[in-house]
Amino acid sequence: MSGWLAAVESGELRTPPDIHNREAWDQYWRKQSEFGVIEQGFNDMMASDATLVDLLNGRRAKTILCAGNGLSTEPIALALHGFEVTALDISDVPRAWFRATFIESAQPNLSGLSAKGHDAVVFPADREIDPKTCPPMHRGTESPRGGGSLSYVTGDLSDPAVCPGPFDVVIERRTVQLFPAGERDAAMDRLAARVGSKALLISHQHKGAWKPGEPRDHFAEKWLERSDFVRDHADVRYAPRVARLWFTTG
Repeated sequence: MSGWLAAVESGELRTPPDIHNREAWDQYWRKQSEFGVIEQGFNDMMASDATLVDLLNGRRAKTILCAGNGLSTEPIALALHGFEVTALDISDVPRAWFRATFIESAQPNLSGLSAKGHDAVVFPADREIDPKTCPPMHRGTESPRGGGSLSYVTGDLSDPAVCPGPFDVVIERRTVQLFPAGERDAAMDRLAARVGSKALLISHQHKGAWKPGEPRDHFAEKWLERSDFVRDHADVRYAPRVARLWFTTG
């Protein structure tokens, strides 16, 4: 922890100023990995939502794209809950980590795990999976049912040819907020183009410098007004195209 704090204070763990610079993101994730991905662990805690899996099941969602995922455990958690998950990141470090962890080495706590091509795995279905062996993200009262799949892709979400979909769900967390302000609407358009006619789009903004009394405005609110998505709330939760704008501070 002391090493991580020193790296934060020195700026070594600062996100790259050029969001499209793959080499800079490779360096960023390698540096994060040196300290056990402590910051990503905090981010996952803030993004965890025990109601999300029920919502996805209620919408009969199957395919999910986690865009700009980095080394978050969210794709693993969702795959263990039975979804077909694709994790996309501009850095190749996450894909290399995934291959080393799930394809090139045995997973004793997930017997029956099978490879699907070179960059995907299928989790065993119809067997009880100990929640303690799963990422705590989105953990509810029931044990994961398994049966999902997980794949990692390296590419820029701004490129429409990368993971074109359509997906039932697209999730971006703390990624589009890093784009220059003039590029954010275009990035949201790219993500929206990857979902089908019935879909859920989740955009997560984190504002660490927020102070009480300041507005809690998500950067995508104006984009949402001109889109064909409706903002998520209880009355529209199962509407054809729903957008959830997630905002965290701290």
